[in-house]
Amino acid sequence: MGSFIIPFIIAVLSGMGLGGGGLLVIYLALFKNAEQMVAQGVNLALFISSAAASTLFNAAKKKIKWRVILPMIAAGIPASALGAFIAGAIDPSLLRKIFGAMLVITGCVSLFSRKN
Repeated sequence: MGSFIIPFIIAVLSGMGLGGGGLLVIYLALFKNAEQMVAQGVNLALFISSAAASTLFNAAKKKIKWRVILPMIAAGIPASALGAFIAGAIDPSLLRKIFGAMLVITGCVSLFSRKN
């Protein structure tokens, strides 16, 4: 039952913009003993599906500035491929430490940054 409820809660938090993707990776890596690349792949699948739904919803409401978004997509696709290649070349235990450090740094910046 926990294998359904915890991911469901994480998905709800993600939908609310509370960093559910990072929580999903932590849950899969620590509690389900998933390898780092597998956990990140599942997280990516969740993100892509929620981003696609959000894009469709916002496009229907004409809230997307395509002139801004399309260059970002054009740059993001090759950058993603390069990142995947680099991640595949890094030892999984080192990748896990790098990802954990990134989560801690991002959390600290979010916690201690001043909002105007």
